[in-house]
Order: sequence, then C-alpha cells, then structure tokens
Amino acid sequence: MVKDVELYKSSIPSRFGGRLSSVLDVNSRDGNTKKITGKAGIGLLTGRMSVEGPIIKDKTSFILGGRSTYSNWLLKMLPDDAGYKNSKASFYDVNLRLSHQINEKNNLYLTGYLSDDNSNLSSDTTYAYSNKNLSMKWKHIFSNKLTAVFVGGFSRYQYDNQSDVNPVNAYKMAFDIQQANFKSDFNYYLSSKHTIDFGLSTTRYNLHPGSFQPLGSKSLVKPDVLAAEQAYESAAYIGDRFDLTSNLSLDLGLRYSMFNYL
Repeated sequence: MVKDVELYKSSIPSRFGGRLSSVLDVNSRDGNTKKITGKAGIGLLTGRMSVEGPIIKDKTSFILGGRSTYSNWLLKMLPDDAGYKNSKASFYDVNLRLSHQINEKNNLYLTGYLSDDNSNLSSDTTYAYSNKNLSMKWKHIFSNKLTAVFVGGFSRYQYDNQSDVNPVNAYKMAFDIQQANFKSDFNYYLSSKHTIDFGLSTTRYNLHPGSFQPLGSKSLVKPDVLAAEQAYESAAYIGDRFDLTSNLSLDLGLRYSMFNYL
C-alpha cells in the first residue's frame, strides 16, 4: 500500500504544524491501471492479502489490502500453568485506495482505512481500540509552474476496556476523539532550483474525554460521563526552498496557527 516514506527530524517544513520533534510522511501508491494483480502471505499467527487493478483501464484503478490474526488457536494450546490458556487476542486492518484521472490536469483519490484490536491476556478485562479514516484528495495542475492539492477527511479513534465477569460490578470505560479536516497546498516552481509552497488548513476536534458506565442490566456501577469538548485548529503557511548547490539547500518557512476552543 505504501509508495514512499519520508522522515523529518528537527528541521520540519512549515506545511507540517503542531509537531514538536519529528514528522513521518507516508504516501500511498496507486493501483495497477493495466491488469488485475494480487499477492498474499500466511504465517503461524497472521495473514495478509492485497489485490489491485483497473476499474477503467488507464484511467481508474483500485488497491485493496488487509491483514488479520488467528492467534487464539495458539493461546488455547498453551499449558494451564502458563496462565494464558483462556486468553484471546485479535486484530485486523483494511486499506482501500481509489485513483481516477479526470484529464491531464485533474486527478481524484479516495483513501480509506479501518483497524480494530481486541485482547484479553490472562485477565478479566477486555481491551479494545479502533481507528477509522476516510479522505478525498483532488490534485489540480494550473500550469507547468503552479499545482495544488485539496484534501478533506474524517478520522475517529476509539478506546475502551470492559469487564463482565462479575455481573454486579460489570463496567465499560471508554473515550474517543473525532477529527474533520480540510487543507489546501499549493506549489509554485520558479525554477528547477527554486520552489515556493503555501497553503491553508483547518481541523475540527470532537473529544469525549471519558465515560465509566454499567455493563448489563445487573450492574450496580454508577455512571460517570465527562462532558464533551470541541475545538478548531486553523493555520496558514508559506515556505521557500532554494537549492544553492547539488549538496546544499536553503529552506525558509513561516506558519501562523490559531486554536479556538468551542
């Protein structure tokens, strides 16, 4: 699923905001536009599979990949004195990317991600967390010097742990955070050695800090739910990169960020 990965340490470009020490920039690759291909792998504990190909040849493509575990069979085979015989552990994740070329100057990309983890290792408590992410990207070429990328997306992270071994004390404790974001990035190529980039971004946060609630009709646990919180984080930036020589470049950037608590 991954096209390339770039790690920024200490010197971070102005288009990345809210980062203290480093940025890991991961880009997804497009699916095969010529033919259907796929690959799979299987091991003692996990398996993986991916398939890709054209929807409209040379115009629209897809790539779909997934991973999962089937480790419970091994946990059940452990000896009793190991303490893990009644444990369970599972995870899966799914990636999807659709790419469509409208014309020579316009491309659309749809990317989705879903993951879920659930475990109970020699305990009466089950721990679970999940991630959901969906984004749409539009890449437009204004001229041979100016290009732009517009991205809108939504993501949700959720965590909870629960226990129902004792029905009277059965509980579920959880929290989650949702983000809706939009950003626009422009690149202006003055020359092969001089590039200016600028853009705008905004993110809306919806946070449920925590809840502790009864699980089941017999539970006597007293509910305790923290109030939801909301905020906006917006920013504008401009950056200038100039290659002095083949071994030395100069990167200048300015970013203005604003946080609004709702």
